[in-house]
Amino acid sequence: MSPRTREQNEEIRKQRKQEILQAAIRVYVDKGYSASEMGDVASQAGLAHGLVYYYFKSKKALFRELYEVMMEESRKFTKTFFEQEGSVFELFKNYAHIVCERVLEDPVIPRFYMRISLDLQHLYTPEEFSPFEWVKSFMYPMTQAIERGVGQGTIQPGDANLMAMQFWGSVSQGMNYLDQVQQELIAQGIPETALKEQLKKILNQVVESSVSLFKPQ
Repeated sequence: MSPRTREQNEEIRKQRKQEILQAAIRVYVDKGYSASEMGDVASQAGLAHGLVYYYFKSKKALFRELYEVMMEESRKFTKTFFEQEGSVFELFKNYAHIVCERVLEDPVIPRFYMRISLDLQHLYTPEEFSPFEWVKSFMYPMTQAIERGVGQGTIQPGDANLMAMQFWGSVSQGMNYLDQVQQELIAQGIPETALKEQLKKILNQVVESSVSLFKPQ
């Protein structure tokens, strides 16, 4: 067997890191930061414990990279989404629908986002990281889209920064509620067809509520 090329080794390295990060999400959602151990992550990923330390020197380093990767993915998705052409009102409506659907399809990801904000003090000093500055960066594409929508006449005039925060606050609360309801209905043994129908109604209500502040008077 011929030795692997540098490109193959790099691809394997990227794949291993991704496996570790995906495992870390599930461990974190289950245990939180303080109770999570590197060994738990290794076991979840099906890897030797020492291999996790090869890629991440400490638990703090692992979860910092996980947080930064997740946040950057969210920021990029949001930026790209709101750069699309068309009715800005419909863009916000579709965005709310997509992110809420993700809660129902893979609740582990939104649960990570909901919980990680409580643990940032374990990962960063106030000088190293400002959650407020990150939120401003995340919201900026929405703010720009709102201003564009006002010009289109599809969004009512108002403080674009405040409206973006109100929209995201409504969507975030709706995501939490959808996750809770889904867990409760599954625990009750609701048939799948009825489960999906109830969740669909709630999802549509969340979307309509979230975009209601944008509707021109």
